[in-house]
Amino acid sequence: MRFLGRVLAPPRLRRALWSRLDARYATKADHRQGIKDALWEVQMLRREVVALRDEVDRLRQSVKAPPKPAADPRVAEAHRLATEAAEALDSLLRTEVRLWQAIDDLSARVPAPGRAG
Repeated sequence: MRFLGRVLAPPRLRRALWSRLDARYATKADHRQGIKDALWEVQMLRREVVALRDEVDRLRQSVKAPPKPAADPRVAEAHRLATEAAEALDSLLRTEVRLWQAIDDLSARVPAPGRAG
């Protein structure tokens, strides 16, 4: 028999206790691997954030730059039509959002039939 901490315990009981404790708690190697994995993920996220910032900066620069005039009048007309269509679609989607917000606001104010208000 050996002392398990301050308690005298037979080897079989001591092994059972230590195996239970080992199963419940992570080992140092597991902690180290977890830290390495977390560090790798942080580095990957950092790279992605840098890439996204570069993309945002590039897009901001392209928006600030004036569009180059097209040599072909058909290309210029297609660009004009595409821009007008995009603006009209944007306006339509904004109107639809306002419409649904108004419907949600009304449904919140007026109790539905059969529902206790």
